Amino acid sequence: MLVFFKKLPLAISIPTIFILMMMIPSLHGFYVGDEYQGRTFLYAVFLGLFLLGFISFLVLDKPLFKHRHAQLWSCLCFFCVLPIFLAIPFHEAMATQNLINSYLDLVSVITTTGLPVFSTNALSETIIIWRVCVGWTSGFFMWVFAWSVFAQLNLSGFKHLWGESPERVYGIKKPLEKVVLPAEKFWREAARLVPVYFLITAVAALSLMALSGDPLFAVLRAMSTIATFGVDLPGHPGVGWTTEAILILVMVFALSRSTFSRSHPKTRNWWFSDDPEIRVGTILIAMAVLILTSFSWSKDLGVVGGAEKIWGIFFTSISFLTTTGLTSTYVPDGLRGFGQAGIIFLALATVGGGVATTAGGIKLLRVYILARHCKAEVDHLVAPSQVKKGESGFTSMNYPNAMLACVFLILFILVFSAISLSLTMTGSAAGEALYLTLATMTNTGPLATGLSDSENTVIELATSAKLILVFAMVFGRMEVLALLALLNPDLYR
Repeated sequence: MLVFFKKLPLAISIPTIFILMMMIPSLHGFYVGDEYQGRTFLYAVFLGLFLLGFISFLVLDKPLFKHRHAQLWSCLCFFCVLPIFLAIPFHEAMATQNLINSYLDLVSVITTTGLPVFSTNALSETIIIWRVCVGWTSGFFMWVFAWSVFAQLNLSGFKHLWGESPERVYGIKKPLEKVVLPAEKFWREAARLVPVYFLITAVAALSLMALSGDPLFAVLRAMSTIATFGVDLPGHPGVGWTTEAILILVMVFALSRSTFSRSHPKTRNWWFSDDPEIRVGTILIAMAVLILTSFSWSKDLGVVGGAEKIWGIFFTSISFLTTTGLTSTYVPDGLRGFGQAGIIFLALATVGGGVATTAGGIKLLRVYILARHCKAEVDHLVAPSQVKKGESGFTSMNYPNAMLACVFLILFILVFSAISLSLTMTGSAAGEALYLTLATMTNTGPLATGLSDSENTVIELATSAKLILVFAMVFGRMEVLALLALLNPDLYR
């Protein structure tokens, strides 16, 4: 049965997992006495399994589609089509008037954006558990998609990592070797990464439980943090710097792939000083702490007050750099509204985390490549006849990869401008459109809370604006080069 499941197309096997996960909110609904929500998710499980079982029998004896970019289409369906089916029971359980609101919220959850579509107080405990479970599972699938799909096609930053063709260093297929289906590669990577992902979550949850004494809060916060899904959990505004220290250790896994995987030939073994993404992230965080501390420093602060303020800025900077979007309880009030000083948090979220992690944004590796390329050009202008020794082996520091990073940055800026303009044409103010575009394209939903004092700003948008936000979140998660590869299949041969 398991072998048959691994050979099914991802368009069937992945939705099956999410449908089975609906038993979690169903059982919780019955446990807390909310029979309506429990029955809603239970009926969705029965209906979903029936439909997927029927479809799986239809494709049982059919030749499976083995196009090179078939997995990219599966990834696109994962972000766009799967939320439609998940939004139906969510819409019924929430009793919302507009299905598009439920669809927008589920896209936000599956892309781990955490866009505040509904007010936290309007969500029941059952719905909150369901959203966090979906976000946590989606975060894991981000890892798997990165290593099983994007790595094979040199997408999502992997082009900057390979020293040679990925077929020669990653999953080479010999002439007499058994052909492995793309779905089997996907589940093979899932089996490799699931122990690490689960272990990080379990250790973080146990640590938070020991500090807070609330098992539900500890589990949900650990699950949302490892997936960089910065959602608010009602009733727990914050429990101190020790809890935030644990969350920082979890968010470090979104800064670089070297923290949890060594399968890549250019991945260092936990030597953070040799990891370019860790180095760039450390420099950016240090600069953010210095700048924001100078903005908010006061002579009246004592030693304790100053330390708490620096800690709050430090935690919030790491949170936004990893596109998690959590705000420390110690951050100064003047930085909470994303004013002149808070613009630093917006810049950190735009940069984003590491390649092949759950973080969004431009990616630290691209920033490192562009910075090194700019330095090399400046050195060449200063001393054009200088002869330099060869690079130390990091082969991504060549001209083609620097140009590819530059092309991505230009396309990112163009799409950012187009989405912002489109939102203004639907009736949004310029500032509101800017915050919404940043929040969705960088998959940092909490950024949207800085656009207005109202908690229902997103839900009050026009339907066309909500569809634009859906595109922006999917674009931010899949990246422009992957979408171009779908539109032009010969682009990445």
